[in-house]
Amino acid sequence: MIPSPRSVLFAGLAALALAHAPARAAPLPDLEDWAGVERAARGQTVRFAMPGAPTAAGAYLEWASGELVRLYGVTLEVSTDPAGAAPVAAPDTANAEAASPDLLWIEGDGFPALKRPDRLSPPFADRLPNWPLVDLESHPSNLTDAGEPTEFRLVPWGLQKLTFFTDTARAGPSDSLPRTADALLAWAEAHRGRFALPAPGSLAGRRFLEQMLFDTAAEPSVLLAPAENSDFAEVTAPLWRAMERLRAASWHEGRSFAWSDGEALDLLAKGEVDMVVGLDPLAAAAAIRQGRLPTTVRPVLFDGGMVGGTHFLAIPAAAPSPAGALVAVNFLLSPEAQRRKADLAGWADPTVLALKALPQGIADAMRADARDPAVPSARALAFTIAEPHPEWGDRLVEEWARRSVR
Repeated sequence: MIPSPRSVLFAGLAALALAHAPARAAPLPDLEDWAGVERAARGQTVRFAMPGAPTAAGAYLEWASGELVRLYGVTLEVSTDPAGAAPVAAPDTANAEAASPDLLWIEGDGFPALKRPDRLSPPFADRLPNWPLVDLESHPSNLTDAGEPTEFRLVPWGLQKLTFFTDTARAGPSDSLPRTADALLAWAEAHRGRFALPAPGSLAGRRFLEQMLFDTAAEPSVLLAPAENSDFAEVTAPLWRAMERLRAASWHEGRSFAWSDGEALDLLAKGEVDMVVGLDPLAAAAAIRQGRLPTTVRPVLFDGGMVGGTHFLAIPAAAPSPAGALVAVNFLLSPEAQRRKADLAGWADPTVLALKALPQGIADAMRADARDPAVPSARALAFTIAEPHPEWGDRLVEEWARRSVR
């Protein structure tokens, strides 16, 4: 069983680990000869560092591992430990290459920290056979991470979007629920103790702070540039006033939190709160199908858009089995694998592929899931606020942690 994540920015842990790993001198295999890549990959073991993977991903990863062996003779070994990439940070660099993962999940804002010391493989994503299926029109975040172009060194794997979930049987009909930050604050104060804040150190907590800053800042465009370019105290002053009021009105007066989507939805299911925060917009629909939530739970998104982005796969520069990693990542980008990952009966992680580019049967199945009343509309999912420059998120998390211990 994959453990629930209990800390922040797992990508930061991976970045710290890889930052000490030596770059592999050998280039990636020739992607123009894909048949040759598949031949080279056969018999290889691909170590996949997926620190802090959600519990819901477990069955999907088991299926993917079986398919990779069956189709390509590639063995996938998944490490979900938050320190899963840590061996490459060991001082004994003589064994660092053997310890390096072949594939890395980047969930937070870790890309800049890996790109600058050149710890990732050269660009490759746009030369994968399944790359033409990626939706770049509706989801431009498939080409950026933490405000920086991925330069095709990352492969988009799934979508994240800050989403509120509420049980309309207790909180009222969806059209009466808050659609702005001001309305959320008013709702929380009118329903004291019924809104659960995300944990300050979680990725959902970071994105929530970013969302509230976008909605309270006098000039939100400054958030796309480094924080050092602006007066941080002045820009964030309205945010902290709002957050102090929100904390006072929240569950346990903001002293208790949900650390993951799963924990947040459990609070909702138990009736301890009426509104929670998550990053997977499909999570409630999946939990309803699994019998873990009442059928009256619905997503709530702000009319002005919600902060969202893409989580990625990367091949470290020191990967011992680059051919196997290429075959694995291309498979994980395939219509079959993306459909399985997005299935509301399973992980329910949104696809990065364009439905119009997919085989008819797979596209129809995804469209059927999209009509589920607990799934946000396609327009709401596409109406995304880009993640701010990572300096803002870093400083927001630090400042909120400082204020939270008062």
